[in-house]
Amino acid sequence: MDRLQSMRVFARVVELGSFARAAQQLEMSNAVVTRYVADLESHLGTRLLNRTTRSLSLTDAGETYLQRCNQILEDVEEAEAVVTARSQSLSGTLRLVTPVMFGLHLLPSILARFQQLYPDVVFDVLLSDRNVDIVEEGRDVAVMLSDLGLGSHLVARPLISAEIILCASPGYLREHSPLRHAHDLTHHRCIAMRLPNAEHEWTLSGPEGEVTVPIRPGLLCSNAELAHQAALADMGIAMLSSYLARPNIEAGHLTHILPQYQLPRRDVSVVYPSRKFLPTKVRAFIDFLLEEGKQRAAEAEARKRASALAGEGR
Repeated sequence: MDRLQSMRVFARVVELGSFARAAQQLEMSNAVVTRYVADLESHLGTRLLNRTTRSLSLTDAGETYLQRCNQILEDVEEAEAVVTARSQSLSGTLRLVTPVMFGLHLLPSILARFQQLYPDVVFDVLLSDRNVDIVEEGRDVAVMLSDLGLGSHLVARPLISAEIILCASPGYLREHSPLRHAHDLTHHRCIAMRLPNAEHEWTLSGPEGEVTVPIRPGLLCSNAELAHQAALADMGIAMLSSYLARPNIEAGHLTHILPQYQLPRRDVSVVYPSRKFLPTKVRAFIDFLLEEGKQRAAEAEARKRASALAGEGR
């Protein structure tokens, strides 16, 4: 027996003074309404209503029970209203998890712009390069690499497609032999990510087609930000996301090497638990992130066209 529903039916029967009118208002059959009240009386072991062919009246037990029922139903409605209001308002805590590199370099400006629009949203951010189960860890939204395995209970939407480039510091390049072809990498120190079952080799696509080059790691790391900082510290050649490396390239702290070769892109997605019943603040932030991704993709395409035109002009 659905106790709460039985209480609602009982209270409505008393309010309207009729099983038939209660059934009509609740969009139930007379038999279903009668059964709810009968089941409630059977559960309580006492009669709640005196029934005649023309009228209904409360028993003493029914009078006492109705008062408590009304209080309980009011409390339930108030609790539901509070939760609904919170889910529909752009306020409260939004729990987010992102890769370390994204979180350190791109996320702060995104959060700042979002909070300018919605100042009552508080962010609780976890930075992690591991595959976080956002449901188990109570996170609302994740930004993660698309090639990480996702459970069927999660929704993933493409955010950005990151170009990966080879970078080294000018200080490192001054002290080592020049790089003209992909195979020259075998004579250099490389900064490699520690991945499961990974071979110490990089695969690139260039003028001669796809090339797989064995590398000599001077550093193995499990964090892209460490690879980034190690490249800045003259430790060797690293694979970095172009959108993260670009500021240091433009500032002269890093150099994009072997630009005639392309590396596999890394796609990044926005991940969240379900399309249903998303709190308003979560849906608003997801939409905001996706719009940011579109804007960055457009800016990258514009830079690419400008670079191509500049090359043609030389």
